[in-house]
Amino acid sequence: MYGDLHYEVVLDPKGRHRLYFSDAVRAELPAAVASEVTTTVNRTQGPPEILTAQIDESGTSWVALGNPVDDVGATARIAFTFQRKPYFIDVPFGFGSP
Repeated sequence: MYGDLHYEVVLDPKGRHRLYFSDAVRAELPAAVASEVTTTVNRTQGPPEILTAQIDESGTSWVALGNPVDDVGATARIAFTFQRKPYFIDVPFGFGSP
């Protein structure tokens, strides 16, 4: 949550990461409510992979396409601008059991 802006981050080990937005009562917002969306994948080895996201065809989410992630220690920094203010959060990849 960022003020009254809620967001959902979906990190995909196959490399297709998404970001959705909703308002204070969880009503969906169009992706264009934010701008300058990036996902930076940080693996335990190697340089960060910086991905510039694009709004999907339906206008409901931002999509960042990158390389597959199989590093259980990997994290992602999700960054965006909302109402002219930059924001970011670091989240771990949630690798569950098969």
